[in-house]
Amino acid sequence: MVIDYKYTAEIGARWDTDALRALFAGARSVVMVAHMNADGDAVGSLTGFHSLLASHTTARLAMLLPDGCPDDYRWLPHTDLILSGQDHPDECRQAIAAADLTVCLDLADLGRTGRLADLLRNAACTRLLIDHHEHSPLKIQNSEFNLEVVDPDISSACELVYWLGRDLWGLDAFGPDAATSLYTGLCTDTGTFAYSNRHASLYLAAAHLSQCGIDPMDLNRRIRNTFTPERLRFFGHAMSHLLEIHPEQSIALMTIRERDMQAYGVASPDLTGLVNEVMRLRDTDCAILLREEGDKVRLSLRSKTRYDVNRMARDLFDGGGHERAAGATSRLSLADTLAKVKRHLGLLSAILCLFLAASCRDVPMLDLQPAADNSLKENLIDANRTIARSEETQIDAYVSRRGWQMQRLATGPRVMVVQPGSGPKVEYEDTVGITYSVEALGGQRVYSNVTDTVVVGRLQPTRGIDAALRTLRRGDRARIILPSEQAYGVLGDGHRITTRMVLIYDLTVNQ
Repeated sequence: MVIDYKYTAEIGARWDTDALRALFAGARSVVMVAHMNADGDAVGSLTGFHSLLASHTTARLAMLLPDGCPDDYRWLPHTDLILSGQDHPDECRQAIAAADLTVCLDLADLGRTGRLADLLRNAACTRLLIDHHEHSPLKIQNSEFNLEVVDPDISSACELVYWLGRDLWGLDAFGPDAATSLYTGLCTDTGTFAYSNRHASLYLAAAHLSQCGIDPMDLNRRIRNTFTPERLRFFGHAMSHLLEIHPEQSIALMTIRERDMQAYGVASPDLTGLVNEVMRLRDTDCAILLREEGDKVRLSLRSKTRYDVNRMARDLFDGGGHERAAGATSRLSLADTLAKVKRHLGLLSAILCLFLAASCRDVPMLDLQPAADNSLKENLIDANRTIARSEETQIDAYVSRRGWQMQRLATGPRVMVVQPGSGPKVEYEDTVGITYSVEALGGQRVYSNVTDTVVVGRLQPTRGIDAALRTLRRGDRARIILPSEQAYGVLGDGHRITTRMVLIYDLTVNQ
């Protein structure tokens, strides 16, 4: 058997070894920083590089993470030295101000350092980037770094640190601390060598690190066995209720709201690895996880063979990563982000066609061949009218069977007060608290005992509920039936409410 070492021999030729060796030798104070929401590769490359520098320079060293070290990786060497931009803002500011060299690891731009970004941009020091992500032409043209060690063909930042350290300081540079950190990053960023490993260099690096005083089996146990009961229960909930599978396109989508996490007592770091669990689906080639975080939505994308998720993340939200693993941030709402992803993947048209075929046999078949815009538009309008008529017939029959006396609003919702309240009438721009349970017209329970605060007139949580609220008083308990167009339409809510679902609310307006 012949092993081709050509690629590994070429790695060191991609940077100026002498210039980097001189840079580290001359540095008096070095700050190392990785990205927010740090994963195993970020923490591993940060602490691994710290171990290497501590053995080969006399510089004062500081490690920073924008929001601190995740609990999953606090067992790694030297994590007790990491300063959090969130918990130690003054110490971070002082370390950056004193540095003559900043080393940025596992990030394509300073924006990924969150609250530390402006401090790093304004610092009067040399900035070195060590990264394995593919950079867009715009980022390359407008680089924020003085020197770059970037290789998108390398599996992880930890592997890149390994080859850089080996080139600068030799095979004997790696003690147990550095090897522990770097081996951990190799495992976490490749799914324990399951993906992002285009070249044999990954296995050669892992083989050498495994001989540097570490126990790979013990490290794998530490990496994998990190779940709390809350996290395990949330993973089960997410798989059962938040997963949307499109077998025709081999795509799985998962959307997670902040209130989903709050209900189970988990936080963003607890979602690490969830998108990879979705990828275990036999017939799914692409998995996309959308997570609500304040006024942003974080996306994690994975693929097996068919989809280039790096390009997808870049085209949709200026994200990036690798062909098989990427990430992005959206400034749109969760619903709008999901809609944009579905449009990009062609899932909206697929949903509409499937619904028409299954539920509206009297709807004219849509001609999906190239056609005049007006013709296609008219077909869609006719289809929606037929769907609306069908839903009205179903609602009428449902209400009649139960003998309910419901008011039909002009826009379509039906409202009936079942327990009058004593408070004032709800008015436009009022802020009101509501508690509700939801079931589908077919009888299945969708949500129970949801509490929310809404501003009337802003179409919250749906336009149908917004219209119904304006007919109620504070304290009223009401039944409300929403046609799908007044609820979540063809998109659903990305959770339990699926496409074109007619909803029945048992809603109380709080006093």
